Amino acid sequence: MYARGYRTWFNLWELASGDRHLPRQCLSCLQTAFPNHPHFPENLNVDRSFSNTALVKGKSTWVVTDDLDHLPSFENEAIFQVAWDRPTTVVLTSDLRRATTTLPDIFDVEHNHIPILIQAWAYILSARWTELIPGAHLSQSGHQAYQDPTNGLNMLANVKPPIAVYIGEVSDDAAHWWNCVLSVRGSWQATIRNSNGDALYSPWAIKLTSEQPFAILAKVEAKITSSHTPPTSTMARRYLSEYSHLHGIADQKQAALAAALLIPVAKYHHRPIELAIPKISHVVDHGEKERICPPMETEDKVQFDRLMALSCSPVGSKALLASIFFEPDVTSNVCGIWLQGSLAFLNTMKDPHALLQTLMKRDPELGALWLGAFITGVHHRCLQEARAAWWKIDLNAAAWTETFMSFVQEPVPALAPDAGKLSRADEARLLYLCHDVTYAVAPLFPFAPFGSTALFDTNLDVHEHAICGRHHCLGYAGFTWVCQGGKQMEQSRHDPPLTTIRLKHGQVTENGHGVDVDYNGIDSEDENSEMVTRNIFTWLRGQDGFPVAERAIRQHEWIDNLDEDDDAPIQGEVLSTVGGNLHGWILKVSTQRANSI
Repeated sequence: MYARGYRTWFNLWELASGDRHLPRQCLSCLQTAFPNHPHFPENLNVDRSFSNTALVKGKSTWVVTDDLDHLPSFENEAIFQVAWDRPTTVVLTSDLRRATTTLPDIFDVEHNHIPILIQAWAYILSARWTELIPGAHLSQSGHQAYQDPTNGLNMLANVKPPIAVYIGEVSDDAAHWWNCVLSVRGSWQATIRNSNGDALYSPWAIKLTSEQPFAILAKVEAKITSSHTPPTSTMARRYLSEYSHLHGIADQKQAALAAALLIPVAKYHHRPIELAIPKISHVVDHGEKERICPPMETEDKVQFDRLMALSCSPVGSKALLASIFFEPDVTSNVCGIWLQGSLAFLNTMKDPHALLQTLMKRDPELGALWLGAFITGVHHRCLQEARAAWWKIDLNAAAWTETFMSFVQEPVPALAPDAGKLSRADEARLLYLCHDVTYAVAPLFPFAPFGSTALFDTNLDVHEHAICGRHHCLGYAGFTWVCQGGKQMEQSRHDPPLTTIRLKHGQVTENGHGVDVDYNGIDSEDENSEMVTRNIFTWLRGQDGFPVAERAIRQHEWIDNLDEDDDAPIQGEVLSTVGGNLHGWILKVSTQRANSI
C-alpha cells in the first residue's frame, strides 16, 4: 500500500510534467466550473447574533432510491460564513523566504502582477457581496495623488522606492479606485453590523502591509463627472479588465481570482498571506494598445456568484482541496500507509512548480483551487493535514462540485439472495442512507471500514435494506435557501438526483512499476490509520456495540481504549465469518510490506 501511494503520485508527476497546458486549462474551467453550486439570492436571512461572524444557511435535499416510500429523502444543513470580525492581512515582502507566491512556469515571472490583481479581486468580490447580502455596506475614502508617467518618478522619492503601477489612459474615477485598492491605509471597507452594532468584514476584506508603497501612474482623461463613489462590482471588473488588457496578463488575472477565492481559508487558518513584492515594468507601449478598449467580457454574474458562495465556505474549500488524497478502495486500517507513501514521493519534489502541477493533475477540475492555495500559502496547512490523515469531508461541497470525496458516495448494490454478509463499507453507507438520528451525520473521515459483517449482526434498518433487492445510492436532489421573513427559496431541483462522482487520475495497480520506491518514509506505528479506524468503528458501533464476531477488533489496541464504562466484555461464540481479525490483518500487511522492500 505504501508503494502504491508512492507510485500513484510518481505517475501523476510524469503525466503533469508532460502537460504544458494544464494550468491554463484549469484556470479556464473557472468560467464554467461547478454549475450545480448554489449562489446567494438577494433576500437572504443573515444571522448576525455572533460577535465574530455572520452566517447564512440553506438546506440540501438528498434521496436514496427512486421510491420515496421505500426510504424517505432527508436534508443536510449548509452554513456559509459571510462576514468575519477581522480582515485578512496581506504582506508584500522582499524576503523570498516568507513569500508564498508559486505560479506555474508558464507565467511571466519577470512581470508578476499577482499581488496587485489579488487586491482588485478582493474589492470586486466584496462589492458584489454588498450587492447581495442584506445590510452590507461598501465605503471608499482617501485620495492619493497619481502621476503622469511622462514626468518620471523623481517626485516619488522615499526611503524605499515605490512600486510603480501604470494603469494607462483611464478616467479619474478609475485612477481613484486603483489608488484606494492599492492603499496601505485601508481606503475601502465592506462591512455589515452584528446584532451588537459592531462591524464585521466581508470574507475578502484585506489589510495591506507593504515594505514599499504603491505609486499609481496614469494618463487621466479630462473630468466630466467624478463622484468618487465606490464602483460597483461590474464597473470594478471593467477597470480590472482594462488593466489586464493593457499589460497582456489575462492568465495572471484568472490566477489572482483563484487566489482571492482562497482568502477566507487563510482567514480560517488565522494566518496572513505573504506575497513577494511585485516586479513589474511601468514602461509599457503607450501607443495603440492602451487606446484600444479590451473586448467586452461576457459577465456571467451567476457563475461569479457561485464562486463567491463557494469561497464563503472555507470548510468546504478545504475538503475539496484535501479530496485529492482520497482513494476509494483504500480502507481505514491502511489509509495511513497509503498517505505515507503518497507524501514520501511528494516530499522528494523540491520544485514547488512541479509539486503544484502534480497536485493539479490528480483532479484538474479542482486545479484552479490548488493554484489559489499555492499563491496564498494555504497549501502548507492542507498538506500537513493530508500527512496526518486529518481532514473532514463536506458532502454538500462534494455534490455541488461532483467531487469524489468519501466512501459514502459510492452506491450500494443489491445483494444476491443467498448472500450472508455485506461489506462494512456498505453497512456504513446503509446506516447513513437510512438516516436514523444516531447516523444522521456522515462519517467524519473519507476512508471506509475494512472487512465485512454478517447480515445476522447488522441492525434492523441495514438488514431490511440489504436484502430488499433495491439499489441504494446517495443522490443530491436540490438546494433551498433560508430567506428573510421565514421564507424559503428553492434554487435548484434535480430530477433524477445527481449521483455523478468524478474519478481521479493517477491510479496504478498494486504491482505497478516505473519507479524505485523509497521506503525510508514508512512509520511502522501508523498512528493515522489507528485514528481513522477508531473513528469509523466508533461511528459504526457507538450505538449498538460490537457483535461477537468483532471481538478481536474490539479488543485490539487501536480500539480497546474507547471510553465506554458500560461496555461489557464480549462473550459467546463467533457466529459469523467477517474477516475482522485486525491483529492478523495487520500482521499480514506488515509481512507483505517487508517482502516488498
